[in-house]
Amino acid sequence: MGEGHLPYVIAEIGANHNGDMALAREMISAAKDCGCDAVKFQLWGRHTAHTESYIKKLSAQKKLGDVDLATPELGLGTVADQLEKFQCTQDQHVELKQYADGLGIDFSSTALTEEDIDFLAELDVAFLKIASQDTDHPYFIRYIAEKEMPTILSTGLSNWAEIEEAVECFRPDYMHNLCLMHVVSLYPPEDRLINLRKMDSMRQLFGVPVGYSDHSIGFSVPLAAVTLGAAAIEKHFTLDKNMPGWDHKVSADPSEMRIICSEARRIHAALGSPNPLLSPDEVKKADHFRRSIITTTLIRKGDTITLDKLFFKRPGIGIKPNELRYVVNRVAKRDIEADELVNWDDLV
Repeated sequence: MGEGHLPYVIAEIGANHNGDMALAREMISAAKDCGCDAVKFQLWGRHTAHTESYIKKLSAQKKLGDVDLATPELGLGTVADQLEKFQCTQDQHVELKQYADGLGIDFSSTALTEEDIDFLAELDVAFLKIASQDTDHPYFIRYIAEKEMPTILSTGLSNWAEIEEAVECFRPDYMHNLCLMHVVSLYPPEDRLINLRKMDSMRQLFGVPVGYSDHSIGFSVPLAAVTLGAAAIEKHFTLDKNMPGWDHKVSADPSEMRIICSEARRIHAALGSPNPLLSPDEVKKADHFRRSIITTTLIRKGDTITLDKLFFKRPGIGIKPNELRYVVNRVAKRDIEADELVNWDDLV
């Protein structure tokens, strides 16, 4: 990831598999077909994500913001039921990693414990991911940095001081492994709150690649992030926005993800170099599109060529308009017919 590389597109499957491993495999295959570089899951269990008292409190609610805390379509009446159903175990990670490897798409996951980080490192995932909820957890971040693996650090919910402290965990030995992700941890955020230009500030301040993890609706914002130089794009992924579950509504479906992948690469190619040379094709085009100095009337051999006898027309294979001063007041070496290109050999 970073300067000179294509944007790395991550399909964040998260818990959108709804606890169904057949669906999870189908989603990995769809992400590959869309052109994604990686799929990412989440490695947590009921007892590693929340305290029991907090689970009980949430279980008394039907919603947390826009997130449904019950999924009756799946027989899940409370968030406790969801946590049991939607988790993806270590054994399931092994299965899904093998499936992704067989398709040729990178695999990763977000873990919440040191034990699970060790497991992911042993599993040889493509990168480790630090969620926005842990940006203020320097001990955990340092543990991950010391794995010496490519690491993506999300910065949602975080102020500048917290981001600086998190980045400090990678200094000085592990900075080459770090990619920061600008995130707005709202589902979805209002456009005015997204602030994609923050990526520029992050690059300048920390000197590492910066990507964008998107929770907006549609594909416009992640593609705008690519235009602003995002090294990676992470987008929640679903096969159907109408499926029951936590994140399907704010996820990209295959038609949207296909656009993100193809157009991100097209945008990257179009951004090109800040100091490009004129391409050979454009040089050839100039012969047809630019103008040359031509005569407006017959000029006899020995006549002085004055400005009133000259004009400018296509093709651009003769003397260029910006060389006019080297033609005016020269003497014609031969008769030059009206509406004829003037050449250097025609001048004394």
